[in-house]
Amino acid sequence: MEPNQNLLSADIQVDSISHLNLKEIAMWGKLLAIVGFILSALIALAALFAGTVMEIMSGGMPIFGGAGILVSIIYLVIAAIYFALSLFMFRFATKMKTALETTDQENFNTSLYNLKMVYRITGIIVIIYLAILALALIVTVAAAMFASS
Repeated sequence: MEPNQNLLSADIQVDSISHLNLKEIAMWGKLLAIVGFILSALIALAALFAGTVMEIMSGGMPIFGGAGILVSIIYLVIAAIYFALSLFMFRFATKMKTALETTDQENFNTSLYNLKMVYRITGIIVIIYLAILALALIVTVAAAMFASS
């Protein structure tokens, strides 16, 4: 195949090997989604008790008063993001399984859209994480420079 050939005009088809691979991907995707649902519920549950745990750990010191609420909010945001990723993964897996069983193009396209959303959200999270790391590195270097002078 030429490197500049347009893949859409090449009439790509799902052959038996691709069919088996997609079926296995859907199976593993469903497993990961179910585990993700359970873990996001556990993270949300931990968020409910984070404030109490922080208060107990601080010994009732007021300096940590708002920290428990902040930790709870962070946990809830993480749980919500993880739930959304798991939901898109579950939709991908179920739609892909249906598409492969019924050779339905609409389910196949919807399945791939949901997989795209998983990767898009994950990519955005990685970009945010790298930006925070870069900012932390800059702040650390600047603090070290000012501390040594």
